Amino acid sequence: MRSRFLKQAKAPTLMLTPLLDMFTIILIFLIVSFTAEDYDLTLSKDIELPESVSRSMFKPSVNLAVNGSEVSVEGRHVVSLTEGHAPEAAYAAGEIPELVEHLAAYYDELVRPLPGEERADAPAAGDEPVITVQADRGLDYRTLHLVLQSAAKAGFFKYRLAVLKR
Repeated sequence: MRSRFLKQAKAPTLMLTPLLDMFTIILIFLIVSFTAEDYDLTLSKDIELPESVSRSMFKPSVNLAVNGSEVSVEGRHVVSLTEGHAPEAAYAAGEIPELVEHLAAYYDELVRPLPGEERADAPAAGDEPVITVQADRGLDYRTLHLVLQSAAKAGFFKYRLAVLKR
């Protein structure tokens, strides 16, 4: 016989208010933390990029393309190459003067202070301008090294090499 002091079993109910509050908080967090920036890296048609399994995120930078016939910055021709090689005078000097001049103009534009700000001699740590180098996989390393030296002399000490995902 059942005791009359035992409680009758009730069907469990789902409380919607706390559940909706939780989903609202998660939704607000996701909207605030999501960045919807579009990064456009235009690949040159005559450059065959090497492949890599790296999965680092793309960040905005100055695009520098090097193939067997030219060096271009942001799609603009800067220097002509002969069969993937710069003139011997450039190798002896350790820089390509036209490229240094062109990249220095980009560097000055990127680190220019906003109106009302004081100009710092150097950008803050982590804010240094970066170049993305698209180099043909058949390009001589000596030429690539010369291009990177020229970029460093213009102020671009950080660089990324563009590759195709394997």
